[in-house]
Amino acid sequence: MPEQYYYTEVQPVKCIEIRVPLVIESVDVEAVIDNVLTLPELAIKVDKIRASVRDLTATPVFVDEAHHGHGYHDYDGYHDGKHGKFGKHDEYVLVHHDSHHPHRDLFLKKIIVNGILHKQIFYVNKNNEVKHTAEELSFSKLVELDEPVLIRHKHDVFIQFRHVDVDMNWELHRACRIHETAVIQATARVSEDRKIFVQTCPSPDESPVGNLLRDGGLEAWASPYAPVFWGASNVSQTSTAHSGSFAAEIGLLNTQLPGALFQMIHKKIVGDRQYRLTFWVREDVLGTTSDFSLTAEVVFYDQYGTQIGIGTQTLSSTGIPDNSYTQVQFATPVTDESVDSIMVRFNFMPGTGNTNTVKIDDVVLECMRKRG
Repeated sequence: MPEQYYYTEVQPVKCIEIRVPLVIESVDVEAVIDNVLTLPELAIKVDKIRASVRDLTATPVFVDEAHHGHGYHDYDGYHDGKHGKFGKHDEYVLVHHDSHHPHRDLFLKKIIVNGILHKQIFYVNKNNEVKHTAEELSFSKLVELDEPVLIRHKHDVFIQFRHVDVDMNWELHRACRIHETAVIQATARVSEDRKIFVQTCPSPDESPVGNLLRDGGLEAWASPYAPVFWGASNVSQTSTAHSGSFAAEIGLLNTQLPGALFQMIHKKIVGDRQYRLTFWVREDVLGTTSDFSLTAEVVFYDQYGTQIGIGTQTLSSTGIPDNSYTQVQFATPVTDESVDSIMVRFNFMPGTGNTNTVKIDDVVLECMRKRG
């Protein structure tokens, strides 16, 4: 059996069920075929014999664990109940390959190998002519495993052969009879189809499509001061929106204190890419002094939470219209391949005597396609 371990994802992941062949045993097979062939005419010698194996198949033989009383009985092995060993206190009953025992433990005990030995025989007759004849011999070989192997579903077990080889020896008797000995060697690989779940990952050559932010339109609020999917400081809900019903207004609680609106992103992050941040912004004039700056940041972190990159755009209050929304857009530098998470953050920094605020709406973060 392969090595197994357990791993718990910190973040939700997408998994799919697949069926894969799992090699549960590898068995060496050796069959010796001894045969006497009568040639159609007298021969001086046998020049060569070319041999090959055709239609090589194998049938698994299963045994069914049977419990009797307080102990076990066995016809040929030791089983301690813990380590899968077989002994003389258990019994295992032969099970036909097509039988149905859904609630019993089944073990693979033996395999029956069948095939055809095909031979091309070249000989020299008494007229010193090279002649040819062919022969096919069916053979069967029962191979017992060192220890029975527990299987899940017998109908999912299949056997394939590797490294099939034939060694031929012969001796000519009485000018027309050939005594042939063929040694067939092969490796039987026993596999079972198993259902497993695997985590699906985005292709490194693809970029996620669409807005990576949740609620970029700032429509969901737990309270007038707490957007559901965003972190906020000195932020209030406003109905003066670019689209939809609401937007976020930074600085309304106190125009003299800094404010921030931010969101962490952990899903669909691809390294070695540029990201583009787009948002709509508007100044809210509450007094006579407009003195603040707004910095939009896209900050990149690795899996350990260490900052490994940043893209920024800073706007002064004089560059933000106070009667309508305007769109701002910028692209980040190319990220490091180890990027694991992203933070989008808007920082409001007021100057002395500032009386005004800024509104943010319809924020979009997109991964830009890699240029080939």
